[in-house]
Amino acid sequence: MNRKKKAADILFGVCFVAMIFIPFLMLDTRESIDSSLENRALTKWPGLYFDKLHTEWYGHYVEDRVAFRNAAIILNADISYYLFGEFSEELHMPGKEGYIFPADEGYIQNYQRLNIDEELMDSLMVYLSRSNAYIRERGGLFVCTIAPNKSSVYGEYMPEGIYVDEARESTLQMAERKLEALGIPHVVPHEEFREIKEREQIYNKKYDCAHWNDLGAFYGLAMVDEVIHETYPDIPVMERGDFEESQEVTTGLEFFAASKEICDRVPQFTCTAPSSHGVETDSPYRADVPVILGNNMAYFYNENALSDKCVLILHDSFLDNRESWYTYRYREVYYASRVNYTYMKEYIDLIKPDVVIFELAERSFADDLGAYTELSTVTFQ
Repeated sequence: MNRKKKAADILFGVCFVAMIFIPFLMLDTRESIDSSLENRALTKWPGLYFDKLHTEWYGHYVEDRVAFRNAAIILNADISYYLFGEFSEELHMPGKEGYIFPADEGYIQNYQRLNIDEELMDSLMVYLSRSNAYIRERGGLFVCTIAPNKSSVYGEYMPEGIYVDEARESTLQMAERKLEALGIPHVVPHEEFREIKEREQIYNKKYDCAHWNDLGAFYGLAMVDEVIHETYPDIPVMERGDFEESQEVTTGLEFFAASKEICDRVPQFTCTAPSSHGVETDSPYRADVPVILGNNMAYFYNENALSDKCVLILHDSFLDNRESWYTYRYREVYYASRVNYTYMKEYIDLIKPDVVIFELAERSFADDLGAYTELSTVTFQ
């Protein structure tokens, strides 16, 4: 009997250790992976560096690439839903009238105005101010835009009992005030969005609750275009007639397999502008354009574009897969993640863009922006 018990204990121990280590030994190391389950590109290998920024991204890389991850997410969500009738707490939370919001702690505290980091905000402003001054000295235009969280636009639908400290500035109010004081061209469309949402659904009620939908993206990016148009009248502002609009009925949620009965109508914008779309190709500078390892700089050239201008876009996930919204209006489009922010001087010197758009999401202030340790130390000497 003791032998059987000992054998069972050993077997249990081996299985337990295997469950811990096998998923990490089977990391998915493909260079690029688009996750349909999570509606995003998974973190790429950031290269070997020893600083706070890269240490943060190593953690994201392992979390995204560990084996059996999708199955574990779905199993956890299914158990939470079928046993308790609840969403997985780390992923979603139900709001009022059928709305769904991200449930991570930083997102909620940002809505409550409890984790506003003015020191981080000021570091960002130093970086943006220097970037703006550098490209203006070279005859170009710099525009910063911050995409609001869904909770900043549809806050009345957030769950009951989440207190908001109205005596404090919100992240967007503080950012807008500081951008204005520094004279940095910007679009922070929280007030405009709250007006638009009274007549149109610019964030989905349920699906992809962390981002704006195509309609929200159109309005937000058209506002950026209007700022650019003041300096470059030959660069047209995007119009709804440039797109074919449709509605896609989406069932379930990203991450959340159990909620098959959840259904959402999601607007889809497909660019159908008459000028031929840009073709992704090799930039004449492609070999020299630096990027953080694990990233890439997409380049598009369109000789039939509506303007002869060049735009550099450093963006967050709110602009993922929207290259075609620019390639018909700019002859050259450079498109990369804002994680490459430290190379702004090199980009301006090498690419010589007419326009630089720096986009980040409101939620980044409570998420990854704190890992950008060089924001206030990036110089343009």
